[in-house]
Amino acid sequence: MKLYYDLHIHSALSPCADNDMTPNNIINMAKIKKLDVISVTDHNSTLNLKEFLKVAKRLDILFIPGVEIETCEEIHVLLYFKDFSVVEEFQKIIEENLSDMALREDIYGNQLLVDSEDNVVGNYKKLLLQPLNLSISQVYEISQFYNTVFVPAHINRQSYGIIGRLGLLPEELKDVFVFEVSKINEFEFLKFLPKCNNCIFLHSSDAHHLWEINEREFFIESDILYTIFFK
Repeated sequence: MKLYYDLHIHSALSPCADNDMTPNNIINMAKIKKLDVISVTDHNSTLNLKEFLKVAKRLDILFIPGVEIETCEEIHVLLYFKDFSVVEEFQKIIEENLSDMALREDIYGNQLLVDSEDNVVGNYKKLLLQPLNLSISQVYEISQFYNTVFVPAHINRQSYGIIGRLGLLPEELKDVFVFEVSKINEFEFLKFLPKCNNCIFLHSSDAHHLWEINEREFFIESDILYTIFFK
């Protein structure tokens, strides 16, 4: 069975996202666009995921909790949690490795914490749009320990993509086989993945605005999705 997806969406917690990127708005927009499965992947934070899960269950859409980590090399990596019980512990690791640089709302915008009724319940004070004090290798090791799905983000973009930053896929990531490809195609990436005959390439929106969420365009077979994200 084909499942239409968008696995890279930012909520109002991400400073570059609109304030109306709330649980009910995002999930209802996904349903209007007839998507079957979505993920919210805020920059360096998991703090809105619990509320999204509540709304996803209520509105009957498959929700995969995620986060977009920025490594010290300024590489973006999407991590997807198979077990939600580890999210709180993982958040502590993020906090320990995120500098105390304060959010400048006049420059970056808000970082809103919301509840399942879309009410604002807080504004995260440390800037989330900055690299953690963790290398790509360290993030990979941590992701393996917590049994998360490790997906290098927008690998065909120069900015924040692993190939654009490093020029290659590091040897320690040789077992990675799921990658995200951006709609903004800045260079041919396949030649940098010579051992990737069985790779899976995801095409998500990286949406920061409601209208950017994927249309019913990209799909993944249900057995593949469940093997990757739930086993």
